Amino acid sequence: MNDTDSTVPTADGVDLAAVQVAVIGAGNMGGPVARTMLDAGVRPDQLRIANTSADSSRRAAEELGATAADSREDALAQADVVVLGVKPYQILDLAGELREQLPAGAVVISLAAGITLAQLEGALPEGSAVVRAMPNTPISVGEGAVGLMRGSAVTDEQHRLVHALFSRAGVAVDITEEQVHAFIGAAGSLSAFVFAIIEAMTDEAVRLGLKRDLAATLIQQTVRGAATMLTEHGIHPAVAKNGVSSPGGTTVEGLAALERAGMRAGVAAAMAAAAEKSREMTQD
Repeated sequence: MNDTDSTVPTADGVDLAAVQVAVIGAGNMGGPVARTMLDAGVRPDQLRIANTSADSSRRAAEELGATAADSREDALAQADVVVLGVKPYQILDLAGELREQLPAGAVVISLAAGITLAQLEGALPEGSAVVRAMPNTPISVGEGAVGLMRGSAVTDEQHRLVHALFSRAGVAVDITEEQVHAFIGAAGSLSAFVFAIIEAMTDEAVRLGLKRDLAATLIQQTVRGAATMLTEHGIHPAVAKNGVSSPGGTTVEGLAALERAGMRAGVAAAMAAAAEKSREMTQD
């Protein structure tokens, strides 16, 4: 790691101000990951963005508050961590191209669904430290979830470093590659399902007579508050639900309508479909 006279210790005791990060592909997922790492303590001048073009790199760096690399080689020079944020179909070719450019001892973090640790390790120099990270988009506001899968060559120190880099994501947990499919259903794709539910509730509130901006405010705040109650109070969702369900009242009437409409089955089907698609995408 590079020497620096600035220290930004994290909760894990890792000095991220001394870490140099290269992000190859700061798009829909690489961008939020870069922002999370900056929030965790990586210095803007130490996080370098390399997209497909110099203009794209510059725009992403300006938006994120990072540094645009002049080239991929420039981004990789002396990097301690290399984040691969390209599409899954591109990642093994990219890993092969990096074989001669990857700094010794660098940790490679792949954000690609469907590409296994074994495949990545096979494409990179022997003994490369590889981590798969499955984040969801709410990490961009520090309220997301990341599933981390540790490769065979990752040391305990490197493992702590990766956790420190994702310490401001919301929740970062270690999972196995078999668990990643369930993780995608329970976190990776779930934010989109929640967005769809919020959109449907907002549309219905407008139909019932509220102005759209008011409906959006009320529904988004209530969803946020409900999740915060469960997190901070540590109560079971069923207990919280029963606490606002008076006999013969409006809430139990609405809950009954949800059950008749197949709410549980619909949610379960969406999560199971996402998990199954993840399995199909995983190449042998």
